Amino acid sequence: MLGENLSEDYKEKIAPGFCCLAITEKCMLKCKMCHKWQVDTFTENTPSIAQYKNFLANLRGLVSDDFIIHFGGGEALLFEGVLDLVSFCAEKGFRTNIASNGWLIDEEMAMQIADSGLTEINLSLDSLDEDVDDYLRGVKGVYRRKMKAIDFLSKYCKNTRIGICSAIYDLNLDGILPLADWVNNNDKIDSIFFMAPMQPNNTPLDKTWWRGQYGFLWPKDSAKVCLIVDKLLELKASGRKIGGQNSQLEAFKLYFRCPEKFVKKTQCNLFRAIHVSAVGDIFLCFRWEILGNIKKTDDINHILNSEQADAVRQKIVTCRDNCHFLLNCFFEGDYPFFLDK
Repeated sequence: MLGENLSEDYKEKIAPGFCCLAITEKCMLKCKMCHKWQVDTFTENTPSIAQYKNFLANLRGLVSDDFIIHFGGGEALLFEGVLDLVSFCAEKGFRTNIASNGWLIDEEMAMQIADSGLTEINLSLDSLDEDVDDYLRGVKGVYRRKMKAIDFLSKYCKNTRIGICSAIYDLNLDGILPLADWVNNNDKIDSIFFMAPMQPNNTPLDKTWWRGQYGFLWPKDSAKVCLIVDKLLELKASGRKIGGQNSQLEAFKLYFRCPEKFVKKTQCNLFRAIHVSAVGDIFLCFRWEILGNIKKTDDINHILNSEQADAVRQKIVTCRDNCHFLLNCFFEGDYPFFLDK
């Protein structure tokens, strides 16, 4: 096994820093930036709760004490048993995060979330303009249900951080700073996290997507959007409730000015990520090959230290494409090294 021949320094470099369980592809919305609702969800191949728990138990010994498990989708709350998994993670000492559109969060769901011990929940909200937010999410009424969800979460989930996740599009550009101000003055919300626009999920890979049919999402005025990001940096420095790293927002400006240019000085950091798909496939980055499946193996350590995983890491560190995972999900500052053994 390759892991037996790895130096301790190399093992430290590849130690997992991010894990996302994309536990379902299903979603009730029809978002303009995500087409998962249009595809087969393969529900018959979903791992069992026991298989997820086995994976998480094995992962526990490989990661830091404050490691966070991200539950995503689709709409993660559509997955029956997701809060059971959250509770299991809490028992194992993991922090947990759920990304949600808020549609399912009524009073009963909020109480269940509170009982699960969830660390934080991020609700997608792209505009305080109801029409704009509903348009981007593709379903009328989602904005109002989201606002009710915030009320229920604030009432019952006293130990869960409530965050807003907002992407910066051409359609909502003028509302970004008012949204940040609204969050800062809202006692029910702990933070807001901004994302850069990416090619919609579940569409054929197109490295110049912003020039094609989905280009309506892309901010047309790069100077204007960069000024807005600069203002967000100023607000963040003054103590406003804006999450993320300064270096990430700075990378957004590079991306908005020239989306073809790789935003980092060195390599992509996804060689330290673990992703598990809705059918249980394990991979480091969606662009490269599958390394295993949680339904078929107990030994995540063997998978992460395999020759196949190391070959994928070498592909990742030489990749120069900006992507959703790199810019939005698991952004880390530039490393002063490339992987070597």
